Amino acid sequence: MSVESITLAPPREGEVLIEMKASGVCHSDWHCVTGDSVIDLPAVLGHEGSGVVVELGPGVTGLSIGDHVALSWIPACGACRECNRGLPNLCQTHLPNLWAGLMPDGTRRMVDASGDPVFHLAAISTWATHSIVPAFSCVKMPDVPFEISALIGCGVTTGVGAVLNKAKVTAGDTVAIFGGGGVGLSTVMGAVLAGASRIVVVDRNPEKDAMCRSFGATDVVITDDLTDAVSAIREATDGRGVDYVFDAVGVAAIESVLLDCLAPAGTAVLVGIPSTGTAFEVDAAEFIRREKVLTGSIFGSADTTRDFVDYAQRYLDGRLPIDRLVTKRYRLDEINEACDAMLTGGVGRGVIVFD
Repeated sequence: MSVESITLAPPREGEVLIEMKASGVCHSDWHCVTGDSVIDLPAVLGHEGSGVVVELGPGVTGLSIGDHVALSWIPACGACRECNRGLPNLCQTHLPNLWAGLMPDGTRRMVDASGDPVFHLAAISTWATHSIVPAFSCVKMPDVPFEISALIGCGVTTGVGAVLNKAKVTAGDTVAIFGGGGVGLSTVMGAVLAGASRIVVVDRNPEKDAMCRSFGATDVVITDDLTDAVSAIREATDGRGVDYVFDAVGVAAIESVLLDCLAPAGTAVLVGIPSTGTAFEVDAAEFIRREKVLTGSIFGSADTTRDFVDYAQRYLDGRLPIDRLVTKRYRLDEINEACDAMLTGGVGRGVIVFD
């Protein structure tokens, strides 16, 4: 990846210009680099960010210049069947254009030095000093640091929401989590909030042990042998298995053993996004004989207008230690270094900080 100067068109109807302040480095962006996620190039990546509104397009209401906002990479229209069913994270209205690297109206706002159009990512493109963003992708935030609201914009909401919104873990339940990265640690935070009695984290990196425990994991299993991981999870629950297991990594090998970790009537939640076309096998009889459940959770099954602010308030109240996720800060021109660190699994969350 390279850092280059581009030209932004002014915000159109219903759009705003954001001066970016912080952006997380998420594995989903790397899928775009490798081609595992289908996106047209060249593109400005980044989908986990926060900033300040510096210009309003025509017709924008509810936002003012100077507002501190977190950006939502799945905007909700508020009027479709999914939105009306209380599933705004599954809103399909704008997704075809957003996944095509376009703004909701099917056009682009960026050109490179040669005058050629540049594609967006989820219509927010947070790895840039400035970005044209739909107003409905902006959530006004309480007075928290920008890096906190940036992480709430994806990783924190994805992990915490998978526990609270999708699985609906309750006090006394037992939980296992595969992956001790940013999303996995956010899932741990969600399990702590829910009052889980046992929280088992599996990761292959020994450096993750202390960090996972500091966030509230009761057990940490360091192994790259999934058979050993399943055995350790069952041993931690006296052979019964856990009530809920979360895959915060997104690889088929892990997904294929999730049901083996569960107690009767347990639920497995796929959280980490795998490469396009990933498939895995499970024993279908397990669903019937022990009434197990396999489900997915995209973006923490969140209502961003509610949950972004709620998680920020929980941070302010000391109940969500989001700040401890940030293990290193980078300049924008260090983006390749930031991605390398993410891929080695040595950080909770790297954050690009803009001056």
